[in-house]
Amino acid sequence: MAYQKLPSEVLLTFNPSKEASEMYSKELIFYVTGGIMLVLNMLFLWMSRLFPKLPDGFIKLPGAVKWMFYRKQLNNIITEWMNFGATITNVLLGASVYILALINDTDQTVALPQFDWVISVGTFLLIMWVVYIPLRLLLTGPVKE
Repeated sequence: MAYQKLPSEVLLTFNPSKEASEMYSKELIFYVTGGIMLVLNMLFLWMSRLFPKLPDGFIKLPGAVKWMFYRKQLNNIITEWMNFGATITNVLLGASVYILALINDTDQTVALPQFDWVISVGTFLLIMWVVYIPLRLLLTGPVKE
């Protein structure tokens, strides 16, 4: 959807006075963003598949010691955490391209400062993603089967 809204030449870099200073083709924007999403998704998938193969001694997560006898549950928690990390990065990158399309749309007058909040929300989500797993492992325990 954002790709269709992008003009053929996209203003991407702005100088301190909020004026456009560099333009890139929309194909380049699309393929670079898609490539970053692909690489990050593969990285998250690789890490979620690697974790179950790690020996117990290599797992240094806070609170993970009480989970070692319930390794299958721990593996599932880490896999869900990695999937959520991939989701967050995909949403942030997709939203960034969509916002870029809105800013570059000649039919609308959307100002760049209107989207300053996106960086704060994105940073908050990434910090919460990083903090979530240690807190979950510390504050909860495995379910006895």
